[in-house]
Amino acid sequence: MQKKLKPPPSGWLWSAEAADYLGVCVTTLYRWRRDNYGPKGKPHGRRRYIYKIADLDAWMNGDREPAERVLTAA
Repeated sequence: MQKKLKPPPSGWLWSAEAADYLGVCVTTLYRWRRDNYGPKGKPHGRRRYIYKIADLDAWMNGDREPAERVLTAA
């Protein structure tokens, strides 16, 4: 039995929905996040990412600053 996903918070999209919104494959969105490119995403739990719709719109409209990567000192 597969768990039904909860809807994301209002104004946010899960990774698969954000990829559809941008017109790219979800794998492309994962690659962009890995390469510090693309719209800013936010971790939601241990494995999921959510994307703010306003950030997706801004990124598509030319505000293409790379997503901020948090670096921690080891």
